[in-house]
Amino acid sequence: MDTKRVPFEELPITNRFMFAMVFSHKEIAKPFLEAVLGIKIYELKEPEPEKTVEVSPVHKGIRYDVFVKETGPGGEILRNFDIEMQMEDNKEISKRTRYYQAMCDSESLNKGEVYYNLKELYIMFLCPEDIFGRGRAVYRFKNLEVDDPKIELGDLCFKNFYIFNKYHDVAEKSIRAYLEYFATKKPISPETENIDRLVKWYQTDNETRIRYMTWQEEIDIAVDQERQRADEAEKRADAEKTRADEAEARADKYEKMLRELGKL
Repeated sequence: MDTKRVPFEELPITNRFMFAMVFSHKEIAKPFLEAVLGIKIYELKEPEPEKTVEVSPVHKGIRYDVFVKETGPGGEILRNFDIEMQMEDNKEISKRTRYYQAMCDSESLNKGEVYYNLKELYIMFLCPEDIFGRGRAVYRFKNLEVDDPKIELGDLCFKNFYIFNKYHDVAEKSIRAYLEYFATKKPISPETENIDRLVKWYQTDNETRIRYMTWQEEIDIAVDQERQRADEAEKRADAEKTRADEAEARADKYEKMLRELGKL
């Protein structure tokens, strides 16, 4: 979530709204995925910006920045990609990837389908700072056996993190060009020039401005609701502690009375 408000006409690519709008174009998303993942994509379905997934009214839903599926020659789903712009290290990103995987997988199979039909899933986070503190620009995770890391679980889920302020440490030029653009807002390749042109177009588009205002209102409402839930949880915890303290005081009083009566 963005912590700083900037005028709409100055929104950078690192703003989650702008990022979602720009990368919802498959001609932008496809070369990006091929570059940073080192894969060849057959075809992309039109990316879904700000896709919301809810499993029930009482359970936490999610909102992807950009969710996109690769399709094969017959239109079959080959791989799923979730691309997230995360400017703030809220210490929850690792568990967020776990929850996003669960929500994505819950949508991937119809009732009665076998688990074998689950496709490759890539959850990708673009962050300015090194959230792991190990000095690397790219972190790639997959499930391995603890005592013998040569054994892969084979669940086809991959979680990648790209630290774009460390773009100068990236050897692969194609990846570095993207990370450098996110860090400096200066395009240095045909692909990032295409991104920059689209950013500038959106910055001047009135319809996009209206969509941004609506999006920001939704974010503000969500933040207020989250704060309200946190406040209510804190009040419940305080009430529980008060009840526990009162129960302990009653027990102490009763024990004292029994001692005075010689019952203990």
